[in-house]
Amino acid sequence: MSLDRQPSGDTAMKKILLVDDVRLLLDIQKRFLASCQVQVLTAGDGEEALEIVRLEHPDLVIMDKYMPKMNGLDCCIAIKADPSIAHIPVIMSTNAARQADAEEYVRAGCSDVLSKPIEAKTFLNMIRKYIPEIDRRSVRLPHTMEMQITSGNAVLDSCSENLSLNGTFAVSDLNVSINDELSFSFTLPGNDAPMRVRGRVVWLRNGGDAPGFGVEFMEVTGEGMPMLRVGELKEFIKSRSQE
Repeated sequence: MSLDRQPSGDTAMKKILLVDDVRLLLDIQKRFLASCQVQVLTAGDGEEALEIVRLEHPDLVIMDKYMPKMNGLDCCIAIKADPSIAHIPVIMSTNAARQADAEEYVRAGCSDVLSKPIEAKTFLNMIRKYIPEIDRRSVRLPHTMEMQITSGNAVLDSCSENLSLNGTFAVSDLNVSINDELSFSFTLPGNDAPMRVRGRVVWLRNGGDAPGFGVEFMEVTGEGMPMLRVGELKEFIKSRSQE
């Protein structure tokens, strides 16, 4: 049995068990949770998952349907048949989430279904349904850099005031409203390729010497694999925050 935890000294921290036989997919989901105050456990098949659930009593299980040894549905049925762990919600992730499968998931005792490929925002919003107190805030690094904002057909120069894995503050007099979606382009120090992301305006700072707005990043839209580009951003913030 393997337990793959995020570092933490807080024994009261909520636990999430991720189960998939594809290691790359586990790594992607772990990256989604990198800035969350949770303890992450992982398993590679249904038998291992059932053993960990009985030992660790996680607060939530997110499990692939198709796995060796014991598939996700059979594992969920086994969890729900054990009174000591039956209360633990199980979310099934699958490439074939169809309406016709709904009754099968309900019979197995699944609480919800996630369709692959899974986006970070969908993944985290699903978790918040079962662990409302999950902290999605990430380290916010004071950092000034040039940015380009695309609004409609216009491309405007701006600069950041800070930067985090989840967003930035754009210093700009652009007239925007809460929930407006914009595109942003910036180049991290040491990188040649600009990072392009789609973001949503989440708060406004009007007036003063530096008006602007806070942005929540929604998805990477530029060149390169999104998870690798997010990894670059994460490593940059981590390295600068340790200086």
